[in-house]
Amino acid sequence: MLNVPFDLRHLQHFVKQCDPLQPLDPGDPRYIDLDDGEPVRGSDGGSCIDEIERTIIFSDPMSPVCQLFTGFPGSGKTTELRRLQSRLQQNKLVPMHVVMIDFQEYRTDPTPLSIIETLRVLAHELDRAATRAEGDDPDVKPGYVKRFYEFLKTTNIDLKGLGFSQFGGTLMIEAKGNPTFREKVEQALAPRFQLFAREAQEAMAEAVVRLRKATHVQQVVVIVDALEKVVPLREEDRSLLEASAETVFVEHASWLRLPCHVVYTFPLWLRFRTTQLDGLYDRPAQILPMIKVADRDGQRHLPGHAKLVELVSRRLKVNQMPQMDRIFGTDLEQTLHPLITASGGYTRDLLRMVREVLWGAREFPVTQKTIARVIERTAEGYVAAVRTVDADVLAEIAQTHDLPRGDHARLATFGRLLQGYLVLAYRNGKPWYDLHPLVRTAPVVVEALDRTT
Repeated sequence: MLNVPFDLRHLQHFVKQCDPLQPLDPGDPRYIDLDDGEPVRGSDGGSCIDEIERTIIFSDPMSPVCQLFTGFPGSGKTTELRRLQSRLQQNKLVPMHVVMIDFQEYRTDPTPLSIIETLRVLAHELDRAATRAEGDDPDVKPGYVKRFYEFLKTTNIDLKGLGFSQFGGTLMIEAKGNPTFREKVEQALAPRFQLFAREAQEAMAEAVVRLRKATHVQQVVVIVDALEKVVPLREEDRSLLEASAETVFVEHASWLRLPCHVVYTFPLWLRFRTTQLDGLYDRPAQILPMIKVADRDGQRHLPGHAKLVELVSRRLKVNQMPQMDRIFGTDLEQTLHPLITASGGYTRDLLRMVREVLWGAREFPVTQKTIARVIERTAEGYVAAVRTVDADVLAEIAQTHDLPRGDHARLATFGRLLQGYLVLAYRNGKPWYDLHPLVRTAPVVVEALDRTT
């Protein structure tokens, strides 16, 4: 029998409120401004979004800028991009219209990135945004879709054989559930890429003009989310997927420049796979760091802990009344703070562990035994992900808090470790790195650290 001091429906509510996969809008009551007050994601209070926003605002409208933004899955990238959208649209000095594009609506993970797919989706979404701004329904008046269909008819692709005997509005999203169609489109357009790309750029330029006219703004900004989700399910697919992302963001960087300002998310590991990114875009790529819960020397960073206590507290409310004491008790040092320390400032892990506490506790307030069990179970996944061949690199990072020394292969390994959350990124003036606290419990890491101390 559960010893629960509140209605079980409230417990279900708390679990839902702590969903780590749900991005928040700036106006959401659960939202907390992590960059307000004493810095926990930087050294001067400035955030990645501040840098991106200033670059856009201070740029010449006739010289659109192209910027990159990345971070760990679940670290709040989408929430930050929504905050950027809100701030830009509320700017009274420079009227702007922001188009937010979620590439997950068009891609099935894990599939290779493609510049052809990227350009057709961008042209499609900008055309839809312009049509909506003009007061029309883009599903009834699909401009670029029809244009794209007519272009496909000039290639050798068998549209009838793929089920498209006539123009249809589902054409642009068909590739998501139809890998055969996607592959056929790629093959048909590859020999005519230059012509296709110029057509797409022309369509986007027309859409931007329509948007400015319909919304009476000076500038249009496109924010492209979810292009960073290039993560292989199988190790044998890694080379193909990573090469595809590098091709899009490096070899085809010029085609990613639009007739308006644009911000793309991109895979975090790519930042360390190539040295060319910063020279191809208008500003250095912005990386959203973890919340600092400990200094480089391992001492607790009190402001970071305080922010995460507030983050959890905002999610554990009923009718705007905090329920923190009834769940974690009055001594948070024994219950919530160990979870914060174990998360390394990674909000997705913290919320995952809070949910595990809510699901697994037999009584409330929770006991230290329950907290220890949740941390131990979470650690099992990280320990299992550690490879023996990576132990020396992990030990070096733990000691230096810097990029590993050596050849390109070691830097590529570092990118993979970041992608797997085995290494976390922080910022104090300049970037620094550390092992996820739960990775330090892996026997091979413990042995490697013993050898180097």
